[in-house]
Amino acid sequence: MGLSSSRQRTRRIVAVLGLYALAYLFASWLDLFTTALALVRPEASEGNIYATGAAGYVSAKAWLITVAGGIAIEACLLWAILAAGTVTQHWLAHPIRSFARPYVNPWSRRVRDRSPLHMASFVIAFVPLRVLAALNNVAIAATGTAPLGRLVGLASRATTPAIGFWLVLGPLFYLLAILLAPLAARLIVWVRGGEDAARMPPDTRSTV
Repeated sequence: MGLSSSRQRTRRIVAVLGLYALAYLFASWLDLFTTALALVRPEASEGNIYATGAAGYVSAKAWLITVAGGIAIEACLLWAILAAGTVTQHWLAHPIRSFARPYVNPWSRRVRDRSPLHMASFVIAFVPLRVLAALNNVAIAATGTAPLGRLVGLASRATTPAIGFWLVLGPLFYLLAILLAPLAARLIVWVRGGEDAARMPPDTRSTV
């Protein structure tokens, strides 16, 4: 890789990290702002147990978790980008299909043919997940009920608040990551300079 190519790749990495940070913070602000609106209703309660205390919802706690989580997520995104060179052309051409081969440790060298792609997919999925949470809050503020809130409530009553929260949000988050895998693949190709797209057969560049 030449000096100019290295500088171009560095600029692209910085751009991705910066743009993602802005998107994450904006989506988080939407979620937390609409949470406050929804909680004005007396029948509403915060389903995220990590943002509550003895007196109920704690805004400062929610923001602290958001900032700490954002730092961790940015670190995961940086790792995914730096390790993107290990992702094979096969999985870049079939990003959704790559999720059919699960594993436990994404940092294991044995799975780095696809794990950076998955890490980028999960990182990207955090943004629409918080936007969906914000829409759920808006629905609660307007009508007193919403799909996600109802599902979390039902699951929590059948199990525990922590289990109920993850039974609903966990699968939704995973589904979003799978659906956004093609976008993560394109991001990896772009950061690597587009050489991957040039080597991919035309009939496989957009397949799942």
